[in-house]
Amino acid sequence: MMRVGILHNPLSGRNKRKPNLFEDVFSQHPDVAKVDIRTPTDILEALKTFAQGQVDCVVVNGGDGTIQATMGALFHHRPFTSIPHLAVLPTGTANLIAGDVGLGKFEPKVLDQFLTEARSSTPQFFIESRPILRIRFPEEREPLHGMFFGTGAIYHGTQMGLQTKQSIGRLGEWGASLILGKFLLALATGCRKGLNPIMVGVRTGESALHQEEYLLLMVTTLNRLFLGMKPFWSKACGPLRYTSLRVPYRYLWRVLPALLRGKPHALATVTHGYVSENLSEIQLVFDSGFVLDGEIYRSSQPQEPLILDSPGELSFVRLKTK
Repeated sequence: MMRVGILHNPLSGRNKRKPNLFEDVFSQHPDVAKVDIRTPTDILEALKTFAQGQVDCVVVNGGDGTIQATMGALFHHRPFTSIPHLAVLPTGTANLIAGDVGLGKFEPKVLDQFLTEARSSTPQFFIESRPILRIRFPEEREPLHGMFFGTGAIYHGTQMGLQTKQSIGRLGEWGASLILGKFLLALATGCRKGLNPIMVGVRTGESALHQEEYLLLMVTTLNRLFLGMKPFWSKACGPLRYTSLRVPYRYLWRVLPALLRGKPHALATVTHGYVSENLSEIQLVFDSGFVLDGEIYRSSQPQEPLILDSPGELSFVRLKTK
């Protein structure tokens, strides 16, 4: 049997549009601790309370930003002696993390089923582990924790999504797909609006810092992105999946269908601008904003490297499909 605590963010995308959707489920399980949270401070204080109550599974009823803040509290502040499982509901807007390691659909019956199963001696769920991505800043600043980092075209696309929050931005995965389609159309027609390459210095392992222009650069610990895309094809070991598209690139339209499915292509070589590696650490120097799980950030010392690594793994609870 699991002891469950629920972090409920009423301001997340879907919760805000349907504020009472889970109320009946909460009332049917009055013994389950539920805390309304809005800020990272709220999340940390709630987790401290859960730790005192010996909670071993935390349900995150919020979007990617809420999940990211929960990971940061768990790994940086360490309120638990042993990090609990997470059960993630897709109640945000993009739900990138929930799309890969989520509990199930955005339906009250999913939460009700899980809370019922958590009391059972033979629960119908399983556990999946994923490495967590950590971003350490050169300045004295609390590190960030998440599962998807991106810059270049990814940063510009996220900005577009935020600017169109009431239209494209609120469509979640499909909105992200429309933005991706817009960028691909721009590539096909030669339009460079929003596709300006950025200069990035990259250092992996013991190598020297190597500076070049990139159209996009991403690092993730997810197994899939939106619409099932898997744009990483390295077979090496390492918790961080690193993919980049360097300028100039060649044969994009010939290699793209394979690469988006995680399949290598004979023309997708480093010489032609394509890199996919699995790494333990990567250092990046660039003067631009970046995205972590849909949230936008910027280093105050862009001339110094950001360090991306993994502090460990989290275990996610997923319901078995019937």
